[in-house]
Amino acid sequence: MRFAFAGTPEFGAAVLKELLRVGRVPELVVTQPARPAGRGRQVRASPVATLAEKVGLPLVETPDVNSAEVQAALARTRAAALVVAAFGQMFRGQILSSFECINVHASLLPAYRGAAPIVRALMAGEAETGVCIMRMTGGLDEGPVAARSTVSVRPWDDRDSLESTMALVGAHATAHVLDALAGGFVRWEPQVGPSSYAAKIVAADRRVDATRSATQVHDHVRAMSPIPGATVRVGDLDLRLLRTWPHAGGDPAAGRSVDGRPGELAGEDGRLSLGCGEGWVEILEVQPSGKRVMSAAEFVRGYGSTLSRARTDL
Repeated sequence: MRFAFAGTPEFGAAVLKELLRVGRVPELVVTQPARPAGRGRQVRASPVATLAEKVGLPLVETPDVNSAEVQAALARTRAAALVVAAFGQMFRGQILSSFECINVHASLLPAYRGAAPIVRALMAGEAETGVCIMRMTGGLDEGPVAARSTVSVRPWDDRDSLESTMALVGAHATAHVLDALAGGFVRWEPQVGPSSYAAKIVAADRRVDATRSATQVHDHVRAMSPIPGATVRVGDLDLRLLRTWPHAGGDPAAGRSVDGRPGELAGEDGRLSLGCGEGWVEILEVQPSGKRVMSAAEFVRGYGSTLSRARTDL
């Protein structure tokens, strides 16, 4: 089946890469235009655009996917389907009526509809999530589903690792749905059950609330890792926490001094611990503002003099 592809961030690029690996080549790739990104705010093409250009796929970069220009470009492909993976804009009437528009959505719908299903599922401490291949309608992630695959969430998974798994699963599910569409035997099932909303991540979401339990703080950190990174402030020092592990008490000895002391930070024997409302988290990787990523041992060696029972801003 001839199809076009629309996506923008790393998740979309990972889905497209796996589709190409299994021999599914889109007639056209649509993505959002290059924008400032990163610490230097340099203008960068989207990950999907970078991949499309690398492999020589026809590419349209647009700030408005519903524009007449994009519709005309899609029409010229004679594609029957449009596969969407994290494009970042709502698709409207003409496109939805002209193509079989299917969305690779990274949750078990109707849970976590919206912009950030992977991050919000990790923040909530979900033990499992999944991918749905959904027919796009005018509503937000409300359309019927042709395929759903469950993915287990391991305690050490972070945004990066879970996103990679979900993209792989989503690409293979998409390939099966395209086959079913071509053969005329696809079966669309309505979404059933209570819905929830996965709101877009904003700057305020990065701030760690150390009054929560160690497990909840750990879930927060891994949901934000590696980008944009969960943050705490210790005195005049801003820290990005990139890798942690939760402890409920008793072991290891390095964290006992801050056990149940929310916001207290201690560096002992090359280990770095943050007290939480219940238990503590051991910080394994950290990045001081303007510096490189460090192991806990490196950080304690370099900043030990400022860590004498330091306290984060709650």
